[in-house]
Amino acid sequence: MPIELLGNVEDVSTYQGKNGFGANITMSALIDKHRKTLTFNTKDMGISKIFEDNLQNEVKVIIVLGQSNFGLRFGDILDVTPNPSKKTATK
Repeated sequence: MPIELLGNVEDVSTYQGKNGFGANITMSALIDKHRKTLTFNTKDMGISKIFEDNLQNEVKVIIVLGQSNFGLRFGDILDVTPNPSKKTATK
């Protein structure tokens, strides 16, 4: 089931492990006057580059949400769309 996440890209940490490329992505959003963070990973170098290019900016992410025996689980990232009207950093 695809879901949309709307939030700021806080951090992108890339690594090269024994299984190849990976990136940990941290996003945040203000919910009920409290900042909440969410960290997930991807092995797609192109997707991680999009997140890196939008550090400290708001993005909309469409990601697949699935259910396993252990609860809900993120699947593939379908789309990442920057929100140009909400840029918080200038270049």
